[in-house]
Amino acid sequence: MGNEQQPIWRRAATHTLHTSLILKASLEERLHEQTGLLLADNEALLHLETEGSLLRMSEIAHRLILSRGGTTKVVDRLEEMGLAERRPDLEDRRATTVSITAAGRQARIEARQVIDAILEEMWAAHLNDEEARLLVDIMDRVAKANRGEG
Repeated sequence: MGNEQQPIWRRAATHTLHTSLILKASLEERLHEQTGLLLADNEALLHLETEGSLLRMSEIAHRLILSRGGTTKVVDRLEEMGLAERRPDLEDRRATTVSITAAGRQARIEARQVIDAILEEMWAAHLNDEEARLLVDIMDRVAKANRGEG
């Protein structure tokens, strides 16, 4: 079945997924080249910074939608770069908590500037504010419905 014969919802979903993969791959590559961070590293730092306190490894895994092993790799990288540190959880000796360091906060500022510049070039330059608002509304609705919130 050619593209023009597919239902429009299938074409929209396919285009959304394909475009997302293109943008993510380019963003990942360029972010890593310019900052040494991967997208998952940046996302972990964002959650640690936003939370303002310690997060358990299990909570980081949940927020990043990663396995325990994947989360361990991310936190290992962040620790090696001096951007985060692990500590035993004082309330539960079986758990480990992670906090962002001052260097991690600085890395987040730099990463945000890089990401914003890349997204402005790759995304914002190709749509106006009304189109962007419409996309946000649509993606929010689809995300909520698929998380069981809608």
